[in-house]
Amino acid sequence: MKIKIDLFDETTNWNKELNPILEKYFHRKHPLEYQNLFQLIVMVVLSAQDSDKNINNIAPQLFNAFPTMESIANTTKKSINPISYSSKIS
Repeated sequence: MKIKIDLFDETTNWNKELNPILEKYFHRKHPLEYQNLFQLIVMVVLSAQDSDKNINNIAPQLFNAFPTMESIANTTKKSINPISYSSKIS
């Protein structure tokens, strides 16, 4: 089944258009191992630069050091770098 969605069509009924995708993937486990929405957002951004497996490996240490959006927003690259050393992220 091919799904065509026009992202710029202002009259699109998104509930109707996205329903086939939601039904298809509803019961599948996401490859990123997250505990909350904050972690999911951060991990999705990071996974654009590295594999989901590596992101899952560094996530526990990352979220222990930076448990909130505020804590990660107020840090520096230098303080995150030791956590990301085993990843392509730097």
